[in-house]
Amino acid sequence: MAIERSSPTMLKKSRLFTPGPTPLQPAVQEALARPILHHRTDEFRAVFKECTAGLKQFLKTDDEVLILSCSGTGGMEAALVSVLSPGDAMLALVAGNFGERWAAIGRAHGMAVTVLEAEWGDAVPAERVAEALDRDPRIRGVFVQLSESSTGAAHDVEAIARVTRGRKDTVLVVDAISGAGAMRLETAAWGVDVVVVGSQKALALPPGLAFVSMSSRAWAAAERAETPRFYFDLARERKAQAAGESAFTPAISSVVALRAALAFVASMGGVDELVRNAGVLGASTRAAAQALGLPLVAPRAHGDALTALYAPSGVESGAIVKALKAEFASTVAGGQGKLKGQILRIAHLGYYDATDILGLLATLEIVLRRLGHRFDLGAGLAAAEAEYLRLTP
Repeated sequence: MAIERSSPTMLKKSRLFTPGPTPLQPAVQEALARPILHHRTDEFRAVFKECTAGLKQFLKTDDEVLILSCSGTGGMEAALVSVLSPGDAMLALVAGNFGERWAAIGRAHGMAVTVLEAEWGDAVPAERVAEALDRDPRIRGVFVQLSESSTGAAHDVEAIARVTRGRKDTVLVVDAISGAGAMRLETAAWGVDVVVVGSQKALALPPGLAFVSMSSRAWAAAERAETPRFYFDLARERKAQAAGESAFTPAISSVVALRAALAFVASMGGVDELVRNAGVLGASTRAAAQALGLPLVAPRAHGDALTALYAPSGVESGAIVKALKAEFASTVAGGQGKLKGQILRIAHLGYYDATDILGLLATLEIVLRRLGHRFDLGAGLAAAEAEYLRLTP
């Protein structure tokens, strides 16, 4: 006797919609599968130099960009210890989980940390930064996120840079780990001193590499800095990487894959096109959220790297995350820090196209209907499609 099924067995494809790691670009996967090179050879040095040149274009700077084998947090720590000495005053802009990380790294290294806070979902305005620097001219560094990926909010780094670049003893250090390649960043034109990026975000690589750009002002601060450091000695890395090598054994296959990732970005027309892609996907998702009654975590200061959403009344965000995974094998991110269990986050940075996001929004509607949320089926998708059509005439 045949066994009756309550519902058909549907094919499921695993899909990742988290703001890091993001899906790997196919050319990256192919590069990772190649036989490993030795890192002290001319062949690898050529690859390394291609990557550093490509990263300059990606970050829109002529400053040196160093490649570190570590997480994005490692890049943050490397940047901080390279421009400050123990006891130095620093200003951390805290509008979410990763702003708190800047403050925590500073305290761990004995800095005198002043915190400027904004509500999670908002951003710290440049005017408050100027006021803080006027109150305390001892501050030697301002530390901020371009994209606060715990909330989806964006800081106005261009405006903040206008405040700091006229203060010769204060450097601006930007965590652009989730922002670079998804949001506008003009490193040189704005006068940003230090930018930190992670590999597993817009560049669609595996985790394990961090990239740090340093301006001439940042290198001058590094010459004065006395914070103890060994692995994260950027002056030593600068000397080694000028010759196409790292001071220590790098993540060789990831560097080879980085070359492929940068070539893909170039084939799109450059980083501006990658940013535009994220912008269209982000705007489409926000339109869908409004139509479905899903409040934005960052309604006023949203960025385009990801969209963070509160669940509708009567529905738990964790139930949405679990249902998307169970029925459709789609992984979206939950909340972090004090938003844990309250929100879901959908990524737009990196290797995502319109079909990815429109498909996710359609399945999100199904999940919401199954969980009891009442709305006109198709309303979110229709709003996203209308926004997509408006932005891609």
